Amino acid sequence: MTRKVLFAEDSPIQGIVLKRLLTSRGFEVQWGKNGKEALDILQNFNPDVIISDVEMPVMDGFEFCRAVKSNPDWKRIPVVICSSLSEPEDIVRGIEVGANGYVTKPYEETFLMYRIESLLSNPPREEDEEIDTIEINYAGNNYNIKASKLHIIQVLLSIYENTMKQNKELMAAQIDIRQKAQALEKSLGESERLLRNILPVKIADRLKTQGYDEPESFSSVTVLFTDFKGFTDAAEFMTPKELVDQLDLCFAQFDAIMELYKLEKLKTIGDSYMAAGGIPSPNSTHPVDTIRAAIEIKDFMDTTKALRIDQGLPYWELRIGIHTGPVVAGVIGNKKFAYDMWGDTVNTASRMESSGEVGRVNISRDTYDIVKDFFQCQYRGKIPAKNKGTIDMYFVERLHPALSKDQEGKIPNEKFNELYKALDNTPSIQ
Repeated sequence: MTRKVLFAEDSPIQGIVLKRLLTSRGFEVQWGKNGKEALDILQNFNPDVIISDVEMPVMDGFEFCRAVKSNPDWKRIPVVICSSLSEPEDIVRGIEVGANGYVTKPYEETFLMYRIESLLSNPPREEDEEIDTIEINYAGNNYNIKASKLHIIQVLLSIYENTMKQNKELMAAQIDIRQKAQALEKSLGESERLLRNILPVKIADRLKTQGYDEPESFSSVTVLFTDFKGFTDAAEFMTPKELVDQLDLCFAQFDAIMELYKLEKLKTIGDSYMAAGGIPSPNSTHPVDTIRAAIEIKDFMDTTKALRIDQGLPYWELRIGIHTGPVVAGVIGNKKFAYDMWGDTVNTASRMESSGEVGRVNISRDTYDIVKDFFQCQYRGKIPAKNKGTIDMYFVERLHPALSKDQEGKIPNEKFNELYKALDNTPSIQ
């Protein structure tokens, strides 16, 4: 025998969903758009179970349920209250008007069908013992509840089932939120790592907190340029992968050296490399730091050259140029950020590189005057520089013998450290 369901639902979308769900489960279905319309349908339709929304115009679900339970011909038809409301007083009021079960909206098919099947398997019976009317005061409201033991058990079971369902949904939501939070944290961490790879940490933090970065003037910065000699010729005998791998090997080592000596890598342009000391955080040791980094780069390239010659492979040689002076630095670009600097100091540092010699560290007089107490330098004289006339230039040879532990003048001793510490304590001016 086909089982029958009457439901009251004012939402067209929810009504269509519920009707399709019940029809697909083999029920004969009638749909009232509000409690009044559902009562009219009851006159000529004898359902096995009634489902009612709570919030409806004309007659809401509580009034509809009360009307059904007040009629002797209908009072034993199980009524399931469906609502998006979740306050305890809504549940208490549902019990007061005689509802046999309670489920939350939107309709969840498995749970709703389980509640319907449970009520159909245990319908209210005429011989069920009635209990005395119980008056309950909850949240400032008085409720008069009169129900059979079976009725109370059915309602309690439906509330328990709803609670379990909501707990499972909450746990699933919490797991989903936790997973999304972890994914977001990972994504943010990766974004921050990429941002810090592109920009100085100080600038990256400033962009994160205020969304922009103002250009800054620095009164003293030491700029380093490197460029490979013979790059084009050697590249002709290398595959694209070999070429990129070799450049990456060199620049990765340069990056590590910059980090060791507190310098800021600014960019690479083809086979050229640019870095600076004294930005974005001013300090007084940047000329010494930059030259020590340059010497280490030179030693690395000398070692690489010797190894490649032994292996019969093409090799590159390197020019290094350094100059100290004022610059303006800041972030450019909206989508592809780049931290860069501008000024005559940058141009002069570039000329130091192009006017130098392979395997040598070429510095200007401005840099020499600051580091002459630390390093032995060879004066080259006034050397022509493109668009600069002539500039006093020096080759850095080594640490002063009195400041080094080794014969080659590469490892600083305690006296060097004391001199460096005194320079470090000199106030920097930005």
